[in-house]
Amino acid sequence: MTTPNPWADFLEEEPGTKAAYFSYGDQWGKGQKQRNFYQSSFTDLYNRYLGTLGQQVRQGLMPTQQWNPYLENFDFNKYYQEQVPYQTRNQGQGGFTPQVQWDVLGR
Repeated sequence: MTTPNPWADFLEEEPGTKAAYFSYGDQWGKGQKQRNFYQSSFTDLYNRYLGTLGQQVRQGLMPTQQWNPYLENFDFNKYYQEQVPYQTRNQGQGGFTPQVQWDVLGR
């Protein structure tokens, strides 16, 4: 007889995990680039959440961090700024125009 894993509830993706994540769409920012970033970032953020559980286990603690409170305290704007380079975030219309170099001295 095997003993059940006491942390299985934390380690398995529960039904509603994605629904809870996408319910925070109003906190993803107003720009379309930022919204698109978060629509495709579920796996990365969920893995980050699992990492916090792993840290608790490594410290000899029972994992206590739940997914919804994790999202409630998550700073979406800060994470976006850390993950996406400034040039990409603020490209605007300049992203459609190729870079120009002026060779005024003929070098």
